[in-house]
Amino acid sequence: MKNNKGFTLIELLVVVAIIGILAAVGTVAYTGYTEGAKKNSAKSNHASVVKYIAAEDQKCAMSAGKVFGVTAVYDDTTADSATQFNCDTRTGASIAKAAETALADFKNPYSTGNSAVRDNADGTTTAHAAKGDMGYVNIDVDATDTDLLVITTCFQNDCAASTDDVVNEVAVAE
Repeated sequence: MKNNKGFTLIELLVVVAIIGILAAVGTVAYTGYTEGAKKNSAKSNHASVVKYIAAEDQKCAMSAGKVFGVTAVYDDTTADSATQFNCDTRTGASIAKAAETALADFKNPYSTGNSAVRDNADGTTTAHAAKGDMGYVNIDVDATDTDLLVITTCFQNDCAASTDDVVNEVAVAE
């Protein structure tokens, strides 16, 4: 009676093929999961920026009637005056700059070393300028109405041609 202990070459090849198939399926599923998580994180950043801007502008609107007596919404004496705004002299551009400064700790999920919030109100940056612009929350002042902020976030690699954007308009400083 022969005592063979071990696996045949065919058995080993079958096991290796099964492991390869499982690894391929798992990699595709993991990639889809991470892409979905990045997109959801960028959408969350976008919604938070819109809510922040609306809330800060509402504080100013309520202070006009001196409900709370607020005059300086973003008043940090250590920051330079260009990143602050006063309720009495606020503009769409000053609110955009203050939002960028206050929300600087929001990270872009597609480029984690960068802040997600960008103020394009000063004209130095163009929203959706090029490939690799994904995940940034761009705050622009409308060209025809300087009290209308357009907040845009892109989720495609080529943001200039993207139709998969989230766009909100917030009227401020009225």
